[in-house]
Amino acid sequence: MNRPGDWNCRSCSHLNFQRRDSCQRCREPRPSSISTDLLSSFGGRPVGSSFGFNAAGPDVRPGDWYCSLGNCGTHNFANRSSCFKCGAVKNESSLSAATGFIDMSDGPRRGLFGFGGSSSGGGMGRSPWKSGDWFCSRSGCNEHNFASRSECFRCNAPKEPATEPPY
Repeated sequence: MNRPGDWNCRSCSHLNFQRRDSCQRCREPRPSSISTDLLSSFGGRPVGSSFGFNAAGPDVRPGDWYCSLGNCGTHNFANRSSCFKCGAVKNESSLSAATGFIDMSDGPRRGLFGFGGSSSGGGMGRSPWKSGDWFCSRSGCNEHNFASRSECFRCNAPKEPATEPPY
């Protein structure tokens, strides 16, 4: 369960306690206040689930996004081009629901607020996925795993060849 001030790692989506300055799982430094402020502007929704699932839980898939209009913050499926609740058009300021990152999958990679973003960049706009990363296929797990893993770090299920993302 999330408490005020807890934060999700922008690299691996691990939920960290407020007191941590770096991620417990991957040691990524805590995001600056700009990213914390940005996330809180989306209806105060934490990037992750209040039900104890990881942000990449069974109801959230790659490409899903949160509406960025005002305080709507509604979770939308990847195939939607507009928010099902308020009708706002999906744009670069929409947060990716699976990762909590700015979703740049449909447009040029300009990065956060129009500043340069690249696959080697270290900002919020960078993609947490690397070539070969995979989702665990075990029912109820669906955890994001790095390409170097042969089994899921969460449930120890073996990697299956069909679990790699198609992109």
